[in-house]
Amino acid sequence: MDAVEKVLKVLSDGPKTTDEVARQLGVSWATANGLLLQLAGSGKVRHVRKGRVNVFMLSQPERLRFNVPSWAKPRRLRELADELEEYFEDLPAFEMVRRERRG
Repeated sequence: MDAVEKVLKVLSDGPKTTDEVARQLGVSWATANGLLLQLAGSGKVRHVRKGRVNVFMLSQPERLRFNVPSWAKPRRLRELADELEEYFEDLPAFEMVRRERRG
């Protein structure tokens, strides 16, 4: 694992200052800052100034990324609403519940 990948792994745990990244990687502050700025320049990392300190974070945290299966196709909201309307059309409430419990 190269240094850039290590920095990304450290930031995957949440926002960190340059000092925190340097400590976790066992490198100098200047090295950590250089790596963080390199990642910021490539768009993988962004930073926010908090007082006199920069706090770095992943541009798009892993937990917010959606892994959509390749077989899924995008559909308009109107299409989905129409499909639901057909499914529940003229059904009494007890029948809706029965269908949903059946899975």
